[in-house]
Amino acid sequence: MTVTTTPPTSVPLGTYLAIRLAQLGLKHVFGVPGDFNLTLLDHIEASPDLTWIGFCNELNAAYAADGYARVKGTPMTLITTYGVGELSALNGIAGAFAENVPVIHIVGTTGRPIQEAGLLIHHVPPPKGHAPLPANHRIYPETSKPFSVAQEYLLDPRLAPSQIDSAISAAYKQALPVYIYVPVDMVAQPLPKHLLDTPLDLAIESGLESEQEEDSLVDEILTTLYAAKSPVILADTLSERFRLREEITNLVKKAQIPSFSTLLGKGLVDETSPYFAGVYNGELSHTGIAEAVHASDCVLNLGPLLSDSNTGGFTRKIKSENAIILHPLYVQVGDTPRRDGISFVPIVKKLVARLDPAKLQHSPLPQVTLRHDRPSPTPISLASLIHNVSTQFLRPGDVVIPEVGTVQFASPDFIFPADTRIITQVFYSSIGFSLPAAVGAAFAQRELNPANPSRVVLLEGDGSAQMTIQELGTMVRNKLNIAVFLLNNSGYSIERAIWGPQQGYNDICPDWKWTQLLSAFGGSEAKSCLSTRIETKKEEEEFFTNGIINKSDLPRLIEVILHPNNYPWRLDDQVKFMGAQNIAMYKEYSAKHD
Repeated sequence: MTVTTTPPTSVPLGTYLAIRLAQLGLKHVFGVPGDFNLTLLDHIEASPDLTWIGFCNELNAAYAADGYARVKGTPMTLITTYGVGELSALNGIAGAFAENVPVIHIVGTTGRPIQEAGLLIHHVPPPKGHAPLPANHRIYPETSKPFSVAQEYLLDPRLAPSQIDSAISAAYKQALPVYIYVPVDMVAQPLPKHLLDTPLDLAIESGLESEQEEDSLVDEILTTLYAAKSPVILADTLSERFRLREEITNLVKKAQIPSFSTLLGKGLVDETSPYFAGVYNGELSHTGIAEAVHASDCVLNLGPLLSDSNTGGFTRKIKSENAIILHPLYVQVGDTPRRDGISFVPIVKKLVARLDPAKLQHSPLPQVTLRHDRPSPTPISLASLIHNVSTQFLRPGDVVIPEVGTVQFASPDFIFPADTRIITQVFYSSIGFSLPAAVGAAFAQRELNPANPSRVVLLEGDGSAQMTIQELGTMVRNKLNIAVFLLNNSGYSIERAIWGPQQGYNDICPDWKWTQLLSAFGGSEAKSCLSTRIETKKEEEEFFTNGIINKSDLPRLIEVILHPNNYPWRLDDQVKFMGAQNIAMYKEYSAKHD
């Protein structure tokens, strides 16, 4: 007797979700287990395509998801429990929202009947004053709504597939966080399996009504470029977020005109290219760079993010009539009215394809004079460290992560080899972000090249490190190829630069045994991790010449002793610029209102 089996026509919701994440290209899922997401995690662990990576807390996991998404270019998934877990992660999600980073935050919640009964279950806040009223189990999505582009609460199995697909597509297409709330009794609900045969909708449309309108806009941009006497390219971070790195590279090669990046967009323009002209940061650029950009009669500005630190404290002086701005949400050509609702992704691709370099005016690169930091009272300065890391440590393919703090203001002075990119949260600036982000970036590097993953090079201040230091354990546990330069300057030097250089509130717990931490978090020195300390000029020279740690792919930590008041010149100048602007605004406001 022959027994035939019929393939199942349905899959549990948890499996449907796992398959969709794998179809997006993910191989890992980050998060923290909690009692309302455990059955969902069973489906993640059962997936042959996904590996669960647990973090020490939800905030760190959110930072890591951000770092992963910046490197991989696809949304990363974070799974937490509701309330205590999702609120812990919220600061990380807010940072991703601020800097256009796609994160899919999946939250396990109480079951639907428990929600409808309003039972006072742990993690849910009671009514005010513990009044005898039903508890609101759906209060937390209100806190995350301002920091997400979509929220889907899965309450009906008939609607769940389209809700899941819609949220994932929104994260990818808009490069922003989304939320998917999964009640615990929905995880096993059967969903039609055949729906998984329909690919996710990941196509980004221009928003224009026809192909002819797109072509007409590209014609207008090209005409403006061809008419310019000194056109330049200025590539910014939102181009990276919308996966246009290859297009930027091809544009620079094809146009053969001076090409600049911004602080947040550093590395988008290949710095080994003969057309790379420097990092533009408004008046906080090396001498000659801002002058060249401001004097250009046509700045092709791709993906701008016009925050304070990315514009040199709002000292960007590009006239609107001299700019072509291509943005994820609008296009503006010269001083014509801004056209909202147009995505720059298809426009940039057509622009690169149709550009005729013979019709462009080719001006020489600007003559650049470097500006320098004040001398450091200690043997090693941040400037010397940046120079040595650039010239003797970095190699093609590295991801460089300068922490939110003093080092991010020195990051334009890195000299990048080819195919090197930067992760810096200069806009949102959440201290502690970078160490977990480095862990997420390392997992992304491993996915992009499993046989030989490129390195992550993290420059982390001691004050920042103390906030999220637990993830050294995740680094060691997963044998991640991360080199941590731990910048020991005895506290929050960026805050000292802003206010209170001698104030005790800018000090931190002193005398941590930094070089013992990798071992304390599970490593075995010289076997599964490497650590060293640099304090003198001789030690600095020996470190960068012997190459032992440079050649290793083990997790490694290099403690570097710096002076508490050794600030980059950009930070000094931005504090002066912004301070003067703020004082003037406060005085004007006070005169009107106080």
